[in-house]
Amino acid sequence: MTGRIRSPYIISVLLAVMVGVIYYNTLDNSPTNWDDPVLFTRTAYRGFTLEHVKDVLTFHEGSTYQPLRDLSYMIDFGLWGDRAVTGMHVQSIVLYAFMVLACYGFLRRLLQIFHDDEEEGYLWAAMASVLYAVHPVHVESVAWLFARKEPLLGIFTFLSLWAFIEARVTSWWYYLPCLATLVLAVLAKPTALVAPAVMFVLDLAIQKRRPDPAFWKKRLFVYLPMLAFTVPMAYRLVDMMQEAGGVKPYHGGGFWTNLLAVSQIFVSYIKLAGFTVNYSADYPIPLYTDPFSWRPWVYVAVNVILLASAVYAFMRKRLVYAFFVAWHYLFVLPVSHVFPIAQIMADRYALLPSLSWCVLVGYLLAKLWTVRKTVWSLSPGFFTALSVGLFCFVTLFYAYMTFRQNDIWQNSQSLWEDTLAKYPDSSPANVNLAAIYIKQGRPLEAQELAIRAIRVLPYDYLAISNLALAQVMMGQYDNAISNYKAALRLKPSLIEARMGLAHAYWEKGDYENAYSVYMQLYQEGVVAGSRHAPTMYFRLGYMTWKYGDPRDARAFLAAAEPGLRGDLFKLSELAGVYTSMNDFRNAYRVYRTVYDRLEEGEPKAKLARLLSALEKKMRQ
Repeated sequence: MTGRIRSPYIISVLLAVMVGVIYYNTLDNSPTNWDDPVLFTRTAYRGFTLEHVKDVLTFHEGSTYQPLRDLSYMIDFGLWGDRAVTGMHVQSIVLYAFMVLACYGFLRRLLQIFHDDEEEGYLWAAMASVLYAVHPVHVESVAWLFARKEPLLGIFTFLSLWAFIEARVTSWWYYLPCLATLVLAVLAKPTALVAPAVMFVLDLAIQKRRPDPAFWKKRLFVYLPMLAFTVPMAYRLVDMMQEAGGVKPYHGGGFWTNLLAVSQIFVSYIKLAGFTVNYSADYPIPLYTDPFSWRPWVYVAVNVILLASAVYAFMRKRLVYAFFVAWHYLFVLPVSHVFPIAQIMADRYALLPSLSWCVLVGYLLAKLWTVRKTVWSLSPGFFTALSVGLFCFVTLFYAYMTFRQNDIWQNSQSLWEDTLAKYPDSSPANVNLAAIYIKQGRPLEAQELAIRAIRVLPYDYLAISNLALAQVMMGQYDNAISNYKAALRLKPSLIEARMGLAHAYWEKGDYENAYSVYMQLYQEGVVAGSRHAPTMYFRLGYMTWKYGDPRDARAFLAAAEPGLRGDLFKLSELAGVYTSMNDFRNAYRVYRTVYDRLEEGEPKAKLARLLSALEKKMRQ
């Protein structure tokens, strides 16, 4: 058994097989409505061309910069074509497996440096890696298609840290792959910008373990290239969040009260990784920010105790514990709401921080495994057997929860209905389930969900926009117009709200305002790329003719026609507009298309008479 545990190849094969088995049931999962539509509307993903590569490598205003993730989607569409969704799931599983293997390699090397008992170190690394592979908090990072950035982040972060250790204890040449993989980690997801801070803590721990008299003299050469890259990227990230409306108001109203919420979030991620059995797509936990209440100070005290224990452990050369406490805090820091973001907590944010918990549990099990004492009448092998039993129980329990959570991510409706069952006040769940119910023609239920989401987050412009759309469906046009305007005050660039506003004006009969909004969208180039383009072109054509410009009207109507061919009613409307314009030739052509697709009956007979009348007009 010891020989097998020493072998990195056997453990690596075991880890890869485990990942494949527990995530196999994600292969038939559908895309969700939580960002996945971007995968199927962004043209840059469709085809691995120089132009598309240039597009994903370019900074775009108000958008995150994650080119490595985007390139991976281009590969999916190129390899899988019509089966791209299945291909994305396959690649996500494969990338997650590579991430787990990279984690295992990093832990083996780390414990070789810091743990005196080599055999126990190998066992510790193996157990921690297995627990990490099957941990249910990672499901979102694998099952959600648009979370591709998470395993990519993990792969290159672990490789970068492994290379950093090698550079520190063997050869300086390893700093080159360390820096290269750090850059790739940041290009996968910007939260990797905290990795240099993790490296600095690791650097201090190695110095404590293996003192180097020239340590401080060399640090500038080590960290200056990293900072030259990460500092500008960090500035750009904060600027992008401001542009995109990603930074929300401070919790409690001010900077200092917000720090009380930050303190609570740090502790909550420990609970999420170690003490949660029902995972969810969202965690709308109440944040305690009243400085005159005792609750927030409990979380402050827990953080102080943890950080003090890490400092004490560092001084006593318990370096692995000290390092992984720092690991937790540094990797949670970007999502700790120092800059408040939309979601309070998310499983995907725990992908890297959760390693601290797995290392702790792995250490306890490895220690128990190596106990060789006779207690009472128990044999010396009792504790090893107990360790094996506990390890198998925890592993199987985690694997079961992971397998079950994969099925919750089966589709959008199952995902958000599960979230609402656990957290009725979840704003993302209410917003996204409302969008689903709108598509299913259930506006009253969608309205209730949108109102609940707005009560939780009054500045949630998507919830307000969904509410407006539900009201349009119910004929409440004035309310819809008011809510669309409210959503646009919060996010003026929200295209869905602008389109919805124009539609609400049109349905109300306010054609002048509808035309004004549609024309602005057209002039900005928004109409052409929209699935609503045929309807908008038709309405622009109709109103342009009303305003006395038949030439441009015909151009708009011609642009609308290809998209209207699947709907005979809309084609009839188009032919009717041509008739009103005295464009009998186009009217006849479109009506003839409708006539050829109608079944025999009274409507077809009436249309035959109309076609006969149009023929006469064309001959006059």
